[in-house]
Amino acid sequence: MIVIKKNYKYPWFKPFVDKSIKSKIGKIFDKNLNTMGLKTKELENKLKKYLNVKHVILTTSGTSALFMASMVYDLKPGDVIITQNLTWIATINPFLIRNCKIVLADTIHKQENVNYDSLNKLIKKHKPKIVILVHMNGQAVYNKNFNKLRAKMNFKVIEDTAQSFGIKGDKKNFAGTNYDIGCFSFSISKLINMVYGGFCVTNNNKLARKLIAIRNNGVNSNPENALLELPTEIGLNLKPSDLHSCFGIENFKNKHKIFNNAKKIYKKYEQKLKNPKLELVKINLKNSIPVYVQVLVKNKKKFYNFCNKHSIQIHFGTRTLDNVIKKFRKEMLNNSIYLSKYLVRLPCGPNYSLYDLENIIKILNRY
Repeated sequence: MIVIKKNYKYPWFKPFVDKSIKSKIGKIFDKNLNTMGLKTKELENKLKKYLNVKHVILTTSGTSALFMASMVYDLKPGDVIITQNLTWIATINPFLIRNCKIVLADTIHKQENVNYDSLNKLIKKHKPKIVILVHMNGQAVYNKNFNKLRAKMNFKVIEDTAQSFGIKGDKKNFAGTNYDIGCFSFSISKLINMVYGGFCVTNNNKLARKLIAIRNNGVNSNPENALLELPTEIGLNLKPSDLHSCFGIENFKNKHKIFNNAKKIYKKYEQKLKNPKLELVKINLKNSIPVYVQVLVKNKKKFYNFCNKHSIQIHFGTRTLDNVIKKFRKEMLNNSIYLSKYLVRLPCGPNYSLYDLENIIKILNRY
């Protein structure tokens, strides 16, 4: 039996909070532009400059960004969409709703990154309309053979960069900016947050116009326009508020401090966690900024109850999609299924003090 506490001394994630935000929130309402106002435009412009992209389309969440990206394309039932098995359900939900055929690729052994040998074979076999590359936990992984296949077969690429904002990996461009559309999350459990928010990026003017219209009920004009033009696209109301954008601006200002804190937290676990029952999932800090610190543990239930007893909250991490799409041979997805079975997120987040982490690790070493 798993017992759940209501309050934990050590929560599984502590987001960064700039205390100055309180003095700035009230001013938003003075402008009478609470939806898609000046703060939203300011944040979009800052992100465009930082990521070096033509267009940033801010929205209400990373999930909304993925929905918007899926709606850009003329998808038909049965169109093939390929992504990796280990990812959040939001990656494929928009395509399931449109009755697309989802094909899943495995990950590398004891790593969350997609296995490109598996992915590229599936691309050759199934000839997809879209491939969704997922950049997991502050990592960015690209592949030359994948790029050759894309050039030859002309499929579209959406990058799910919800967990990897600000990462370049081994490329000169940021993750999420290298293909057709990149989707990002600024939710409360990410390094940079706007409490709830996300955005799409693209360098394609036509795609940008469509994304802007989709965000605004299909109308490609300024939000809250009294003229109420007719829609040019199918769309939803996915416009962010200036309240959330204000949080995002203050977090974005502190990005270097936040990224450094995330690396220090991972290093602390790497140096001090000595329990052989807790196998750290390795991250290369040279090319990555880990959002989460994760371990593999054989008995999740037993470990959960141990942590609960000591007021340590843990998170069971990302599940695999084969549990939703039950038609894949499990042996083809062994690596990702293994991770889903044993992976646990330990207390982390950019607002954690190293002192608290020392105490947490001492407890974990007794497990």
